[in-house]
Amino acid sequence: MTNRIFLLLTILAACVLAAAAAHAQAAAAEPGKPNILVIYTDDHGWADLGAQGVDPDIRTPHLDRLAQDGVRFHRGYVTAPQCVPSRAGLVAGRHQNRFGVEDNLKGPLPLDVVTIPERLQRAGYVTGMSGKWHLDLVRAGDGRGQRADASYLPPAHGFDEYWCGAMRQYHASHDLQGNALPEAPKLVADARFRIPVQTEAALGFLDRRAADPERPWFFYLAWFAPHVPLESAEPWFSRTPDHLPLERRQALAMIAAMDEGLGQIRDKLRAMGAERNTLLFFISDNGAPLRQGAWDGSLNLPLVGEKGMLTDGGVRVPFVAAWPNRLPAGLVYDHPVSALDVGATAVALAGLPHDDQLDGVNLIPFLTGDKSGPPHETLYWRWRSQAAVLEFPWKLILLGDQERYLFDVTEPDGETKNLVEQAPDVAVRLEAKFKAWSASLQPPGPAEPHNEQDIRFFADHVDQRLATQAAPRGSIVADGSLQGWLCRNGTLEIKDGVLVVTPDAGAKAGPFITRSGLDWRGPLTVTLATKTARAGKLAVAWRTAGQKDFVPENAVRADVTSALDGQTHTLTVPEKRSVIHLRVHFPAGTTEIRQLEITDTQGKQLDSLPTDTR
Repeated sequence: MTNRIFLLLTILAACVLAAAAAHAQAAAAEPGKPNILVIYTDDHGWADLGAQGVDPDIRTPHLDRLAQDGVRFHRGYVTAPQCVPSRAGLVAGRHQNRFGVEDNLKGPLPLDVVTIPERLQRAGYVTGMSGKWHLDLVRAGDGRGQRADASYLPPAHGFDEYWCGAMRQYHASHDLQGNALPEAPKLVADARFRIPVQTEAALGFLDRRAADPERPWFFYLAWFAPHVPLESAEPWFSRTPDHLPLERRQALAMIAAMDEGLGQIRDKLRAMGAERNTLLFFISDNGAPLRQGAWDGSLNLPLVGEKGMLTDGGVRVPFVAAWPNRLPAGLVYDHPVSALDVGATAVALAGLPHDDQLDGVNLIPFLTGDKSGPPHETLYWRWRSQAAVLEFPWKLILLGDQERYLFDVTEPDGETKNLVEQAPDVAVRLEAKFKAWSASLQPPGPAEPHNEQDIRFFADHVDQRLATQAAPRGSIVADGSLQGWLCRNGTLEIKDGVLVVTPDAGAKAGPFITRSGLDWRGPLTVTLATKTARAGKLAVAWRTAGQKDFVPENAVRADVTSALDGQTHTLTVPEKRSVIHLRVHFPAGTTEIRQLEITDTQGKQLDSLPTDTR
């Protein structure tokens, strides 16, 4: 009996000592300065975070757990709809337009810009990064394209340790076994799928921190996903629904790989006793691209627009922060915040003095309730030929010298209803605020006056949605649209009671009318009665759900052989899936539309434009 009692006491003493050791380790890992972990994904659309509740196919259990443990920012914004300027702003904690990195062609990140890791080094932090950098691109010698310049890699911008690379080659300070590499940065090859590799590098950094738990650290994990090139990464790809388009399945797989990596990182923090003293941000660098050939399978729904646009679809992104026992758990924060706030928050928590050069705001007191009201009165953007001002709930977008859009982003129709004419005083006031802000930029002044790609972006995503706000039947509205139909490469108007399409002078392609936002189950019958000034081709083209652009095979055509005689053509759209976007192309000359009628297989009329109204 005595031996059994002695054994029990020995076990009890061992347990007490182990608990005391664990408590001491946790206490040592909770110094006054918290660790900062920033995760930045790539072309990751707003919809693709399970906690947003938008798409049932997205599975992000670890990200959703992070949102439950912390704060999900309903209106989290980045500073540009493209990666180089967005990343430059995040790393610097300053609006990238202040030092000339306006778009992807304006890199690299200048060496005289003081970055957030450089600031934190002064406060005693160890700094590290893994993944995509993209801030080392300089103009090629011939002025065409860009090349990487090693003098702008992470060690030149305040990172002590790094595993810098997007795909298969990495400039590294340590190998994945934790060994310091001689003559770093050393170029290391790793042919595996990129996300687990970049995660391993982050876990290695954390392993090295465990040896010195009292020293705070800052880590920037820039996963290169779901950006193209897409990969059918296993085991995640096999778990995606097989009825989805390939790009969507690949994106879901890559996002799942990041989600699993997040789970591994949080497990590591808990094992180190560092979770309670680590503030973790998860943000995307911009919205998903949606154009055919560029789509990375991610979604921005229900936001309008895509990567490359200052509508919410381009700059409003998944944005989560968690800090156990410091930030409220499960909070959904509705006030607009910026990726620039990461830097300002980190600097404040590190005990560094306030610096007016930082453009962000320390978010912590707003999230804990120590400060009331919104962190920002106004957010600003300038990118290529676009500029924007968000003064919640108003958002003004300036498209070069082409157009002005004013939206109430709290309304259900959000960025599909232009309120410039209804609230002109708001538009004038916000434009004046932008002009004052833009005077401080490098270079100062407005956005570029014209960019053809930007015009196409807005034509596809904004103008067509505005056009679907149908005018009264049989009338023409100021923007040249009728009943949701919009004319391209020409004008649409009523002349002498007849609907007329007139081509633009000098247009390289013939005019067409287009209508989007449809949900018409095919096959469809399109009946056209026209009178044309020139012989040529009449065509009906369509796009279905999941197709990001029109493709040549989705078109039916008819010959217009007798130019001045009125003719009637009946074209069958053989598509059996839902048609979401339709175009009717006319010969190059002026065309009178005497009838346009669209019916389904049961003969139900889906749409019609007026015949001769005289």
